[in-house]
Amino acid sequence: MTNFEEVLRFLAQNRENKFINFRLKESGLKIEQIKKYDDFKKIKPITRKELSELSRDVGNFAKFFDKCPLKIFESPGPIYNFFMENYFQYRFYKALEYSSFGHCDIVINTFSYHLTPAGEMFDEAVRNIGATVIPLGPCPSSKCAEVIKNTGATAFIGTKSYLKNVLNELGSKNSLLKAYLIAEKITNEERKELGQKYNIEIYQGYGTAEVGLIATECEYKDGMHLDNEIFLEVIDPNTGKNVKDNEIGEAVVTLLNKNYPLLRYSTGDLVSYTGEKCRCEKESLRILGVFGRTDSSVKVRGVFIHGWNFEDFCKKMGVNCRLEIVNDENNKDFLIAYLNKDVENFKEKFKDFLKLTLNDIILDDKIDKSEIIEKRTYFKKR
Repeated sequence: MTNFEEVLRFLAQNRENKFINFRLKESGLKIEQIKKYDDFKKIKPITRKELSELSRDVGNFAKFFDKCPLKIFESPGPIYNFFMENYFQYRFYKALEYSSFGHCDIVINTFSYHLTPAGEMFDEAVRNIGATVIPLGPCPSSKCAEVIKNTGATAFIGTKSYLKNVLNELGSKNSLLKAYLIAEKITNEERKELGQKYNIEIYQGYGTAEVGLIATECEYKDGMHLDNEIFLEVIDPNTGKNVKDNEIGEAVVTLLNKNYPLLRYSTGDLVSYTGEKCRCEKESLRILGVFGRTDSSVKVRGVFIHGWNFEDFCKKMGVNCRLEIVNDENNKDFLIAYLNKDVENFKEKFKDFLKLTLNDIILDDKIDKSEIIEKRTYFKKR
């Protein structure tokens, strides 16, 4: 983990950075006024919604940066993410190194290479550690299983739900030895079950499209080690005060990257942390888990549904919709939409706008507002 002295050095070294100064000006501050952590906390955190509004005008947003982006990605919101430099902006190569991925591995990358940044994040990470990447992207699990059989792929990158489907397709013909999962919660029971049934080692990490890697597991899988280019604050969303070890608060993240600096980015994720030393003797601060959201946004099958985006969609459709997220006995996510009236091709329109497939639609004329209801028993907001 980055200590606060490094944050001060970073600010001093980048005092001319336009994006940093814009963020400070919004809070009525100048770099020379930030001398201790209490000063730094006066910087107003920037939320996903605010970053979405700021980046939506791509031309003006680009004026904050000295370099031209290599690529521009879009994540749900929409938020336009500027990809400024290879390897060191997203830093997921560190996660793979922690997770015993190596140069002899053939790694199948199941994240999308289209518009969203996840595919790029892990593609470059695999290449940086000298392993071989198969750029599969999203496809039917049967096709993924076929590619694994044909190539003898040894490692998998993707979400828990998709890995389960692929392993089920592979059965005894599984060549995968390890998997790195992100964007969905995996329980210890699920990890143990998959490990015993398929002889596969499973690691998980925590990151966002805007920040890249935030934290990752090591071999002991006892919490996720914070990346050393991140300064983490865990803040009580009600009081704004820092929480203590093992208490739950919102992860507010500062990314110390001169090409794409994010000061006090409010992730909306509820996390807890510990300062107890890990058995691996590496960084002491570890995130113990992600326990929900501070806002009405939810992550389903690795994809965010933001409350404000969902409400905009419902208004465009002229409908009130209560969207319920539930999970079955296998912890598979299901989306059920309760509508106050019938809307033609609602499933197709929902998928086009929010990039997720509805499992069911139920008509209920008593639905009087649009809202997202979290009903997954393993991922309840606290």
